[in-house]
Amino acid sequence: MDPSHDGKGSQKESFSKGSSSHMYDDGPPPMAAPPNTMYYSPGMGYPPGVHAPPPHQGYPPGYAPYPNDYPPQQAYHYPAGPYFSNPPTYHNDGGARAFVRGFILCSCLIFTGLFFATLVLALLLHPHLPVYTVNSLSVTNFNISTTLTADWNTTFSIQNINDKLNGFFSDLKVDLLHKDDMIAVSYVSDFAMDKNEVKRFDVKPSSNGFLFPSWDLDNMAKEKESGSITFVLRITSMVAFKSSTMSTRSALVLALCDDLKVVFQNNTGNGALDNGGKPISCQLYI
Repeated sequence: MDPSHDGKGSQKESFSKGSSSHMYDDGPPPMAAPPNTMYYSPGMGYPPGVHAPPPHQGYPPGYAPYPNDYPPQQAYHYPAGPYFSNPPTYHNDGGARAFVRGFILCSCLIFTGLFFATLVLALLLHPHLPVYTVNSLSVTNFNISTTLTADWNTTFSIQNINDKLNGFFSDLKVDLLHKDDMIAVSYVSDFAMDKNEVKRFDVKPSSNGFLFPSWDLDNMAKEKESGSITFVLRITSMVAFKSSTMSTRSALVLALCDDLKVVFQNNTGNGALDNGGKPISCQLYI
């Protein structure tokens, strides 16, 4: 028997033909896949079937191109109002400020220099107060009744101990006190003293015109009965010192010369200062 005419072989052939006619005759052949654009590079042109875009034709008629400085710059104006009719203007005052700072700095330097110069002169010159001493104090015709009558005579000295400054004295007043009560007064005219000069003054305080308390008169009478009375001499004046380069302001100088013991001779009205011939120094107050 021929195997080609076997039933099995006929069946296989007819199946293969049936399958082929079904795969190719029932529809259009499959289309080729488009090229992969992932691997497209410039210069190689566009792939088949892809059309290039039309060239740039510019702006259509009737349209103006945009300017390069879009948007255009706008000028700002200050609105007119009730306070400013014109825009505010600014001035550079740096020069004026620099001038003011320089002026203040120069003034501070000048005043500082003057202060130090005055301080150095004061330290170099260093004015000293004068020295007051009482040389003598005497009384004649001393009498106490309803009032006090007496003739006083006192001598005191003033020494200017400055060797670079001259002294100027004004309104010099000499008061004689007993227990803080004034019993006689005298005045001295204004005068000047050279460097290291000593002046001696003889004054005669007067008791005329004074009203004395009765208790003070009684105390003086009791002291006189013991043989002596203690008095106080008070000297006040305005003093200033000057040189060719500086001067001091006038100041009130008070000299108190206390414990002046006047001894009366043989219970009479005549008495003199008991100081043993030595000047008595006075205490100074300003």
